[in-house]
Amino acid sequence: MRAAVLYKALDLRLVDIDTPQITDEQVLIRVHSVGVCGSDIHYYEKGRIGSVVVLNPLILGHECAGEISKVGGKVKNLKEGDRVAIEPGFACGTCPYCRKGVYNLCDNMKFYATPPVNGAFCEYVAADAGFVYKIPDSMTYEEGSLIEPLSVGIHATRLGKVSTGKTVAILGAGPIGLCTLQAVIASGASKVFITDIRDHLLKCAKRLGATEVVNASDEDPVKKILELTDGRGTDIVIEAVGSRDTIRQTFEIAGKGGRIVLIGAVTEDECQIRTLNILSKELTIKGLFRYANTYPTAISLVSSGRINLKPLITHIFPLEQIHKAFKIASEKSEDAIKVIIRI
Repeated sequence: MRAAVLYKALDLRLVDIDTPQITDEQVLIRVHSVGVCGSDIHYYEKGRIGSVVVLNPLILGHECAGEISKVGGKVKNLKEGDRVAIEPGFACGTCPYCRKGVYNLCDNMKFYATPPVNGAFCEYVAADAGFVYKIPDSMTYEEGSLIEPLSVGIHATRLGKVSTGKTVAILGAGPIGLCTLQAVIASGASKVFITDIRDHLLKCAKRLGATEVVNASDEDPVKKILELTDGRGTDIVIEAVGSRDTIRQTFEIAGKGGRIVLIGAVTEDECQIRTLNILSKELTIKGLFRYANTYPTAISLVSSGRINLKPLITHIFPLEQIHKAFKIASEKSEDAIKVIIRI
């Protein structure tokens, strides 16, 4: 089968490799669509993310959907021809975290495109059947691939305890921020403010239902959101950028008794914050690591029309043009939001 294999930083090659074999508990999936994630770009450009290093050739890509072509002997709930979205992290099911239901923290997690586990920029992938979900005919494969980033937004919404009437600020209007925007609206948030430095992302956020958008390169986002909330701040702040500045802003924007959810991965090990804000406001801070128990909800929200992923899909390339796709996704050129590889 054809696959895009990363050998080292900036060395991504299209090669022919063996089609994966499956166990009795797995299915073989003919991949249709795969989203280009920021983590894919980071591995491509740097050859590592923090302490996780690409030491051996690796297939990138984890936001994926496709069609089942073969079913393991013990799989009962899926069949050949089923259209599916793949949850790309395969938890062991037996460690203490899996038993507590927080399988995203699994001690033995195997996650697509995280060394040494190969990802989905290829024609076929093997997947544990318990992490494969049928999608309706009304949902495109491209939308199916975006169930993964939407799951991040749903998990952030749950960690933030977003509910009817809550006010929310989201810092960052990239694909994760825009998915989170729709998730918090679907959960009943009364007002949602979102910030970024790129106008085309903010315009998309406005179309998707943001109460107010703030271009942080034109005005102080903290000052603006405090003005919009009569100086009280918001009930929940969700950080989806991963920069020191935006992390510090969350503590200024959060209102008394508020909750902060940190999605963005900061490349630096340390970030200075004013602990007095945490104490005097009695803030709750939640870190986010991937997601758990979100795929059925995400698929339902999209298939019912309550969440619209189509405006996020701005570019689709065949596997043969993956270098161009990575360039546009990395440079965020051509008003790109989500770049998809169609295998």
